[in-house]
Amino acid sequence: MSGLSAGDLRCRVEVLRRAARKNDLDEDSYAYEPDRKVWARIVPSAGRTENLEGGMERVEVTHRVTVRRSSIPELHTDLRLRFRGQDYVVRYFYPNYRDGGFVDIFVGLVVEDGVKSF
Repeated sequence: MSGLSAGDLRCRVEVLRRAARKNDLDEDSYAYEPDRKVWARIVPSAGRTENLEGGMERVEVTHRVTVRRSSIPELHTDLRLRFRGQDYVVRYFYPNYRDGGFVDIFVGLVVEDGVKSF
């Protein structure tokens, strides 16, 4: 009996690809542009905090995102995923060996100043 079915993919995730652009000074710059939307399952996998100098705190939250293998044909670590306005940077990925038609993508939540998290 398989552990994962297509019905478990309940989150609509937007795939963002990094694209090169020329700015006003004719310099190369990069921005993430929407590529496609896919159905996924998102599960938080780890989180940690670290105290930095000056009373600052760094928080790292990782998630496991499972998608159909064919939904993102060119999968690489230069992608970002967006779900409910939050961006996740792709850290690494590998095939889901238990459920052959799926791939697990491990991502980190991108937290920036001025961006509402929830």
